[in-house]
Amino acid sequence: MSEGFSGKGTLVSFLVGITNLRIDTAEVIDVKKAKSSPSYPDVMPKQTIVKIEKKTIENRTVDFLVKYCPPGIIIVEASADVENILDEYVFDIKQSLIIECRAILWEYRCDPFFDEEYSVYCISDYRGDPEDILSEYKDSITRLLKTERIPLDEEEINATLKFNIKYTKDDITIVDWDGAFVFDPRGDFASNIELFEIANLQLLKLRVLEYELEQRLEKAAQLLQHTTAKRIPWLKSHKIRYSLREIIEIRSKSILESEATERNIKLIGDWYSARLFDLVAKKFHMEAWKTNINKTLDALEDIYSMLSENFSMSFSTTLEFIIIFGWFILLIGYFLLFILEAYHQK
Repeated sequence: MSEGFSGKGTLVSFLVGITNLRIDTAEVIDVKKAKSSPSYPDVMPKQTIVKIEKKTIENRTVDFLVKYCPPGIIIVEASADVENILDEYVFDIKQSLIIECRAILWEYRCDPFFDEEYSVYCISDYRGDPEDILSEYKDSITRLLKTERIPLDEEEINATLKFNIKYTKDDITIVDWDGAFVFDPRGDFASNIELFEIANLQLLKLRVLEYELEQRLEKAAQLLQHTTAKRIPWLKSHKIRYSLREIIEIRSKSILESEATERNIKLIGDWYSARLFDLVAKKFHMEAWKTNINKTLDALEDIYSMLSENFSMSFSTTLEFIIIFGWFILLIGYFLLFILEAYHQK
C-alpha cells in the first residue's frame, strides 16, 4: 500500500427506480455538508426515509437505506465497510449489493425494465495527496469504476481518470458512467452521493421519456402508413388531435423541467456542487439524450401534423360530398313536387 493509505474504505451502491405506489413517510433527510457550498433547492424533491435495516451479505454487515422522492421515485442505498477497497473481491461484494438493492426495489413494485445503478467507493483513511494513490493504483481504480476484471489499456485508464474534480489539496473525486471514487479525509461523502443520485434520477427520467416517445413514434408511423391509401376514419380523428396535444404537452413539460434543473444548478454558481454535477452530466451524456429526445418530438409533431392535415382534407372532401348529395336530394324533391303539381292540374 502507498504510504498513508491503509486500503480501508466504504462501498456505497444504490439503485434508482420508478413506482406507481404512493408512500407516506414523515422523516425528511437533511444532508449535512462539510464543504462550504450552498444547497441545491428544488433540483430534486426532499428525500424521505422509508426503511432502514441491516443485512449480512458476503459475511459482512450491510446497511440498507430506502428513500422515497415524490412522485414515484424509490432509491435504495447499500453501504458496506471493506478492508481493502481496491481488491478483486470488491467486484463480488458490489454485485451482491446490487442484486439485493434490486430485490428491494421489486418490493415496491418498481418497473423492472427501468432503473439506474451506481456505486461510490468512499475512502477517508489516508494522508497526503490522493493523487499519489491514484498514480499507484490507477489500474485497479479504473477497473472498479468500469466493473471490468481484465487489465485495461493505459490510454483507457488515463481517459477515465481525467474526469475528476478537487476541492481541497487532500481530496479528489473521479467520476465514471457506472461509479465514482471519492477521496476525502474528512469523510464528507453524503453530499456527493446525493448529487450522484440526482444525476442518475435525471438520466432515468430521460431514458423512460425516450422509450415512451419511441413507442409513440412507431405507432404514429404505422398509422401514417395505414392512411396513405385510405381516408382517416372519423373515429380516429379525435385520437390524432389528442395525441398531437399530448406531444406538445410532453415537449413543454420536458423543456420546463430541464430549464428548472439548469436554473437551480446555476444558482449554485461556480461552487463545488455545481461543478461536480456538471462533470457527472457530461459523463452521462445528458445533452446527447436531450438532443435525441427533441429530435423524436420533432418527428412526432411532423407525423401527427401530416395526419391532422390528411384528416382535414378528408373531412373537407366528405363535407363537400354531403353538401352535393344534399343538393341532389333537394333537386329530386323539387322535381317530384313539380310532377305532382302538373298531375293535379290535369
